[in-house]
Amino acid sequence: MADKETAVEKALRKLNKVLHEKMNGFDVNVSLYGCGQVTYSEYEKIRNSRSVPEANSELVSVLHRRGPGILDELLKALKEEEDANQFLIGKIKEVYNPDDFKNDKPPKETGAKFPSSEAKEEFLGNGDWPAPMSSLSVSRTISDPLSPTETVDFNPKMAYKMTARPRGVAIIINNRHFTCGMKERIGTDRDAESLTRLFIHLGFYTNRYDDLKGKDMHKKIKDASMLDHSQFDCIIIAILTHGISGKLYSTDGDLIPVQDLTKYFDGLHCPALIGKPKIFLLQACRGGRFDFGVESESTDLGEDAVKTLSEEKYEEIEKKVLDSPEVFFEATDSKEETDGGGGSQGTLPVESDFMLAYATVPGYVSWRNSEYGSWFIKAFVDTMFELAPSEHFTDILIEVNRRVANDFQSKGRNKQIPSPVIMLTRKLYFRPGVYK
Repeated sequence: MADKETAVEKALRKLNKVLHEKMNGFDVNVSLYGCGQVTYSEYEKIRNSRSVPEANSELVSVLHRRGPGILDELLKALKEEEDANQFLIGKIKEVYNPDDFKNDKPPKETGAKFPSSEAKEEFLGNGDWPAPMSSLSVSRTISDPLSPTETVDFNPKMAYKMTARPRGVAIIINNRHFTCGMKERIGTDRDAESLTRLFIHLGFYTNRYDDLKGKDMHKKIKDASMLDHSQFDCIIIAILTHGISGKLYSTDGDLIPVQDLTKYFDGLHCPALIGKPKIFLLQACRGGRFDFGVESESTDLGEDAVKTLSEEKYEEIEKKVLDSPEVFFEATDSKEETDGGGGSQGTLPVESDFMLAYATVPGYVSWRNSEYGSWFIKAFVDTMFELAPSEHFTDILIEVNRRVANDFQSKGRNKQIPSPVIMLTRKLYFRPGVYK
């Protein structure tokens, strides 16, 4: 006996013709992916459609596989371009009565897959697989975008302009499979998918590249720097890979200094981004040391509440780690600066307006889970979705530090703390959905 048609299925059946004819599947696809209603594989398939009708057909198929809340999300997506979508919005409201959907049950299978309790963690490059903390949450709440009439309490003169549409370009380099003997970075695809969804939600034109060789990493970054950024307000580069001693690994084993990638966007090489924020997210180890943490009786750590490992025990364990042939390092080179004055009035330092958000501090490993991704990227994405509508970026990164430090721990009770390097000269508010 066939299952009874749900209210959402009935509504979508009535809307089938008008959705195929009047919807712009490319635009709606971006919005629904940004709020988590479309998976990455579905998003890519629709994005690569050869025409609007083909995109609409693919997207309508996705809508039929979603739960009762999909029409609410579809209306929100259409209202982002309300003038162009007035007719379609009206047609949906003719058949959509929220009270009719209260008894609808979610479909047995949706496109989204969530991590199981069998997820494993590892520090990048090491063969050990500690168990995850049972308290970790794999779900997140997506904040509704602010309407253009809503404001955030900040002084525009002290904040970067962030009203362009799109905001700018976001590049994700996701190295999972290596041909030079290094271990596969299991779990990194979830990081890449989460970041893609986040950057689209924030209003960035987003491109993801998987498993790049050294020459290709340089080319993708350089090509991004050579775009016309005059109409953009920001650039984001996220690199997920192995690292060693201030450098990042390509899949064929090339070591690329972080500074060689950031320089493509400095004031000398990319003048269109002068005075605009340039964000680098770097998920890689910065050494081989473990952070064994401290024990605290309160959330506000005081001197009397701290108990540390003995120095002898720490050195014993550290030696075992450093002697392992499978550990790969990534650390920043130290750079000294003079205290002398420089530059004439009205100029900016070549490397100003950068933010380098490292997953961990120099000298230490960074942890990644085989199913839900790395500790740092998961905390970053969750916190950005929650706080980006109202908080400035530096405060958000402080909250990311707090969450990684407090909420994550490996089987061996190892801890981690991210390490943002701030060269911004103003406050940075992303304010998704606000373009005025």
